[in-house]
Formats: sequence, structure tokens, C-alpha cells
Amino acid sequence: MAGFRKKPQAQASDTGSALASHGGIANTGNMYIAEFHQHVHPAPPGRDSTPPPQRGTPVAALTPQDATASWEVHQAIAVGPGEPGPLPMYVRRDHDENVRAVVARAASGTSAMVVLIGESSTGKTRACWEAIHELPAGWRLWHPLDPTPAEALAVALEEGIGPRTAIWLNEIQRYMGERAGDSAERVAAGLRALLQDQDRAPVLILGTTWPEYWASLTSRPAPGEDDSHPQARELLEGKALYVPASFGETALEDLRTLSGRDPRLSDAMERAVDGGITQYLAGAPALLERYRAAPPGALAVIRAAMDASRLEAGSQVPRAFLEAASHGYLTDDQYDALPDTWIVDALAYTAEPCKGTRGPLSMVRQRPGTPVTDGPRYRLADYLDQHGRHERRFTAPPASLWEAARDHLKDPQTLQALGSAAESRWRDRHAIELYQKALDFGQAEVFADLAWLWEEHQHAQEAERVLRQAAITGSGEALEDLLERLLDQDRHEDAETALRDAAASGNPAAILLLARALEEEGEADEAAHWYQRAAESNDPEVLRAYAAELESNGDLPIAHQLLRAVGDHHALRELARLAAETGPAADAEQAAMDAFAVNEPTPLRDLAARAEAEGCDEDAERMYLHAIAAYERRRRLRAAGTVIDFEGGPRPLSEFVNSGTQLLPPGETWALRSLVALRDRTGRASAGDDALRTAGDDGNAWALEQLLRRYRSRGQEEQAESLLLSAAEADSPWALWALAYRCLHSGTTSETQCRALLERAAAAGVGQATRALVEEAEQDGRTTEAEQLALRAATAGYTTPLRDLIMAREQGGQLAAAEDLAFRAPAPLRRAILRRLAKGREGEQATAFLRRATDEGQAWALGVLSACLEASGEPAEAERLARRAADSGDRQALHDLAQQRAARDPDGTWKALLLHGLAADGTTTPAW
Repeated sequence: MAGFRKKPQAQASDTGSALASHGGIANTGNMYIAEFHQHVHPAPPGRDSTPPPQRGTPVAALTPQDATASWEVHQAIAVGPGEPGPLPMYVRRDHDENVRAVVARAASGTSAMVVLIGESSTGKTRACWEAIHELPAGWRLWHPLDPTPAEALAVALEEGIGPRTAIWLNEIQRYMGERAGDSAERVAAGLRALLQDQDRAPVLILGTTWPEYWASLTSRPAPGEDDSHPQARELLEGKALYVPASFGETALEDLRTLSGRDPRLSDAMERAVDGGITQYLAGAPALLERYRAAPPGALAVIRAAMDASRLEAGSQVPRAFLEAASHGYLTDDQYDALPDTWIVDALAYTAEPCKGTRGPLSMVRQRPGTPVTDGPRYRLADYLDQHGRHERRFTAPPASLWEAARDHLKDPQTLQALGSAAESRWRDRHAIELYQKALDFGQAEVFADLAWLWEEHQHAQEAERVLRQAAITGSGEALEDLLERLLDQDRHEDAETALRDAAASGNPAAILLLARALEEEGEADEAAHWYQRAAESNDPEVLRAYAAELESNGDLPIAHQLLRAVGDHHALRELARLAAETGPAADAEQAAMDAFAVNEPTPLRDLAARAEAEGCDEDAERMYLHAIAAYERRRRLRAAGTVIDFEGGPRPLSEFVNSGTQLLPPGETWALRSLVALRDRTGRASAGDDALRTAGDDGNAWALEQLLRRYRSRGQEEQAESLLLSAAEADSPWALWALAYRCLHSGTTSETQCRALLERAAAAGVGQATRALVEEAEQDGRTTEAEQLALRAATAGYTTPLRDLIMAREQGGQLAAAEDLAFRAPAPLRRAILRRLAKGREGEQATAFLRRATDEGQAWALGVLSACLEASGEPAEAERLARRAADSGDRQALHDLAQQRAARDPDGTWKALLLHGLAADGTTTPAW
């Protein structure tokens, strides 16, 4: 597409210079005014006129890196590519406005003080950090620390503190009160005097503390008790500002807006509990420090919980499991050195809170009435869960974890998930044990994986046993596989026995199959018994199959009863069909409505079309309106918070130059289309317009476009333009995009207008508008802007601009730039685009790229890199990487390598690996 006309560089430069000059003049003026004030108002007689020493750092010189390095702002979590800076983007809350009001008072010349009170990691220090950056030039920020915080401040107050000094008293209990020592009351008295001294104004005092310390500092003594801190109490009177522990609705809405621009905020949005955004952001590094400093027993417990969670056993695990699993994470010497109380000590260490958040591993308190099935359970902290998935992604757990799961976990779905994790790592013996335990607990669906593993290891009898057990447990698929196997081997008696055993155990499929077989053999009485059992089943497929048999036999009332009992969309579709064929019109329409309510539109559509064909236009219109209302509700739900793609496919923007090209916006349904056609056919064109206008006013872009086309086809250009402009004024995404696109290709609209419309359309969620802005920025050489726009769109779910940008750089020979941008892509796109880039590389270029992908956590790259190295004559490294891939859950890479080498395998090493799989430690399992 054509880019915008470029602004003259001089104009852009002049604008920037003018703004810079304006700020510079304003700041310089403040300094001149301050100096003039000192000349007009000299120090009073008797006071030392020597100016006090300058303390602290100029506010203008502070950088985001300084916040965590020098000013005690909590370091935030790191989640990978896309972080816009060392600090997460800031979301203002109600208390921020109050802090800024105090800062503004100081900036205007009046000394002021505020103390932010809140629990650990609620955002107190960060709020102060953000606020001080609103101070004008000439202000300095000072943090008294040495030799002790209280002593440093006491000495400075006696020597003098100059105007325009912001005093940083993070954790104010270090400066006054019982915890501050002998200097505490001197500090409080000195600060009171400083705030009242007009000759040293303005100064700003920013403090933070926890609620318990604030209560201690401001509480009055009981009668007869000594008053240990009267100066502190008087100083702090009226200075409190409370910081809530959680984000309110407005702040959460603002956070959602910013989360697409900072992956740390997105991560906090997803994982923080009860609005504790700042606790999650700040507590994570402390959790990591606690984890890394853990003694051996505690470290083993945390790593066992990490592995359990990343292998889909859940973040809450029983204590008995943790104790049994943990020994495999300890060396012999570490295990021998453990005290008898090691598990108690380890869990006490992991339970201690970190900066307002739960500890690394904390007990989950059982609520009253909750059944306790496997003893106390412990929950892994969310951030350590995430960290463990990255840190241990290439590490297979020890045998103790698989064995502990087998012996202590009781949830069949968890056991199945762990069995799958073991299988994907080629730990087949452990997988079989876990799958079998899941089957024993009633998870019949696990039979296919378990039987396949037994077959893979040449144990056909065990595979058959599994099918029998699953059939008895209730699996219709297992029964079908078992009967097919037995009948193929001409084992008819065994097949009948298996069928009867499964039916007797309550397998619904077996019950119906047995009833059919008995009926065919003339055993009517016994067949009737089993048919009655089938009717009492709660299996939807079996009931639908039985209803079909009843219908074919003419037993319609019972068939209807069974289908109503099932109640899914398949059954309700069949009921609607039967009602349309056999019942009165009212019953047929109601049955069609019932099916439509469970997302089965066919009966209602067919019924409305038949009514229209028979001339019953009112009936058809009523059904169309019912369907339209439902479709519109669903469309609004789908559209909420999503990026809109008006292309309907990968069509280039140039296709929209022709005004006759349909944009294919969302919102078209058979019901709305049919209603408009019906009204047009009956000569009520304006009524068709009304239907489209109603839907368009509700946000249906297809309806708006169709109405616009109708106006233009009739020559009603004024109405068409009015419709388009009014829809744009209401921020209709489609209308904004239509106007923006027209601007792009009209050749008569200014660049400023084009950009404004595109930005409005992009803000309304139009993907193509963002794409146009990205293309324009890239064409004009504004590479960083193009990348930021594309990354933001990809984070919101519209990946086309970022994908196109990466591939354009790849095809243009900018391989490094393409790679760097691909590695910054959101996770779902990153994997796909990196694999695509890998296919275009060969030799050393390919291996270097794949090594980087591996280092960045792309597990798939291990297997691809292994294959490349095997082909290039590096067998040892190829094997090492293939085994590492198996440890990470990619079974295929080592399997392929083993098959290639088995043909030239004189000692049978690779054949043994293929036959027996891997032990937990990565060696080949002995024959089993």
C-alpha cells in the first residue's frame, strides 16, 4: 500500500527543539527565582548564613535502574522478552493522586510531608518513586543511611538541610520510634522544626511504613506509662496515607489496558490472587532468593513440588508425596546429613512469607466441611511454579517422584497426566505404573495409552488385560477394541464372555450390544432386560443409539423420552427433526427453539425456510428475529476485548482500493440475511433497512456495510455518508476503518488526518489499522515504532503485522533483525515463527539459530538441532541433545536417532533402547 507523505525533517526537529527550549527556560527560570528569593530575604541576624551542604541526587538525573539499585523499590519479576524497562509500567491508583497533591504543594514552595502506610509489597515505595519525578528542576532526592539511618538524619538536621530537598524515609521506623535507637526523638524533633522553618522551605519528606509500626509510632501511652516518642507522634499527626493491599476495579481496568504493553503486568493479571498485583510483582524476586538460598532438605522439597506442577500434577500436593519424592533430589551425603526432623524443618522454611506473599511452599488450610483424603496439602508459589518450568525444562525428575506419585497420589486424572509426562520422556516403565494406577482408580480413558505401551514393548497379553479392565470399568472404546481383537483371532467364546462381563459391570455400550445380540438370537426376554438397563443408562451416545432403534421400530414416545433425557445438541436436533416430521407446528417450532438454545441452528433454519416457502411470512420472520437476537448476543460476547480482522483472510490491503470490494466484516448470519431478503421480497425495503440499522447500531459491522451499500445502490449518497460519519463518531470499528482506508487511497487527505483516523481505528481494535501503521512506520525507517506497534498487536492476538514484519526482514536478508524480533514475539507466535525461520537456514547458520532457540527455552529446537548435527557428522553431540530432548518431553528426537543407528548397532545398544526405554536416570532400562 502507499505510505503516508513524510513530514519535512526540519519541521519535526523544530518542534522537538521548541519543546526542549520551553522546558529548559521554565526550569532555568525556577532557579533564577530561587536565587532572587535568597537576595531579597537574607538570613536573619544571629543565624549562620553559610548555605547548608547539598545532599542527595538531582531528581532529573535519576534513572529507572536507580529505583531498585539505590532507592529500595522492589525488584520486579522477569518474564522474558518484551519488557519495556527495568520497572513494570505504572498503574495509578487513588492514593497516587493524594501523594501527587503533597508533592505539588512542596513544588509550589510549601514544605510538606506524607507517610504511606500499607502491608508489605503493596506499592508504597513505588508510589513515592513515581511521585518525586513530578518535582521541577533543582530538586534533589536524599536517602539518609550511614552510619545508621537515624543517626545520618539526626546529624544532617543539625548541620542544616537546604531548600528543594526531598528526604526519602523508606521504612520510617528506622528513623524514629523504638527501632531507631537513641537518635529517634532528635530526628522527630528536627523534622518538625524543618517543616516549620520558612527560611529552609520548601522541603518534602516522603515516608513509608507498615500498619503495625505506624500504630506503635502514633499510639498514646496508657495512664502512668512513660511517653517514649512524643515528638514522633506530633510529627506524624495528619500525615498518614493508606495504600490498599489490592487493586480496585478502576485500577484493574487500567492494568488491563497496559498489560498488553508489559508482559510483567500481563503475568500479574493472570496469576495474582485477589487483586494483589504489587505483591506478586514485588514478592517474586524474594521468593527466588529464598529458593536459591534454601538448605538441601528445603531445596529438595521445592524442586519436587516444581516438577510435580510442571508435569501437570497440580500446584497443590500432599505432604506424604513431597516427603517420599524429595529424597531423589538429594545426594547420598546430603541425605545422610539430614536430621530426623528434616521434613518439618524444610516445610517451616518454605512456608515463611516473602514480602507479603506466601512462602515458596505453604500449607493449604482445609476449610470446614472439606473432606481430607490424603492429609495436609502444600501449594507452590505461582512465581516459583513459573520459574521451575523454565529452570528445569530440560531436566527429567528422579525415580523418587514417579514412585511417590504411584504410591501417594489418588486422583486418577493427575496420575494419567503424570503417566503421559513419563511416556513423553521415554520413562515407559514409570508411565505404565502410573497409567495402571489411574485405571485402577476408574480412569478408563487411559486404556489406549497403557495398551499401546504394552504392545510397544511386546507384551500383547498385558495389552489385552488392560482392554478387559477398561471395558469392565466402563469404556465403550476399549470394549470395541477388545471385541475386534478377539473376533479377529476367532475367539468367539472369549468375546461373548468379555461382552457379558462388561455389561454386568455396567458398561453402557456393552449393555446395548448385548441386548441387540440377544434380540437377534431370539432371546427376547433377556434382551428386554438388557434394553431396560440401556434405557436407565446415563451415556448420551448409547441413549441416542437406543432412541434411533426405538424410532425405527415405531416406538416414538419412548424415543422422545430418551432424547429429552440426553439433552445435548445432537439429541435436541433429533427431537426437533421428529417434531417437524410428526408433530403440530407449535411443537415443531418449540423443539427447534430448544435445539437452537444449545447451539444447534439447523432445525430452526430449516423450519423458517419452510415457513417462508409455504407463504407463512410472519412465522418465518418471528423465527428469524429469535435467531438474530441470539446471534447478536453471541457476537457481542465474542467481540468484547478482541482485535477485529476485517480481511477475512490473508488478502492484501490493495484489494480494498476498489469501492466495490466487500470488506467482509463480522456479523453476517443466515438469520439476518434471510430476514432482510424476506422484507425486500415482500416489498418492504425500508423494513429491511430498519433490520440492518438495528443490528448496526448494536455494533454489527456487516449490517452497517450492507446498509451503506443499499443507500449507494439507490443513489442515496447523502444518507450513506451520514451513516458512515455517525457510526465513526460512535467509534464503530468498521466505520473508522472505512474512513481511514478511504483517506489512505483518496490522495486528497492530509497525512495528519490519515494518521489520526488510523490511530482511532487501531484504538478501536481494528487489526488492519494497526497493520497500516506498522507498514507506514517501517517504510519511513521508523523501525522501533514499527516493532512496538506490531508487538503490541500480537500481544492482543492480532499476529499478522508482526509475522509480516519478521518475514519481510528475513526475505530482505536482515536475518539477525528477523531473529531478534521473532524472539520477542508473544509465546504462541514465537514458537511457530521460530520454527518457520529454522527451515530457511542451513549449516552453521542453522545450528547457531537452533542453539539460540534452545537457550531461549524452545524445547522443540533440541530435536531439530540433534538431527542437524547427526547429518553433519557430530554423533556424540547429536546423541547428547537427543537425550536432553527426551528429558524435556520430546520422545521423538531420541526415537528417530535410535532407529537410524539400530541398523548399524553391533552390540544391540540402540535396539535395547527402542525395546525397553529409559530409566529415570537416563540410562537404558533393563529388560522387563
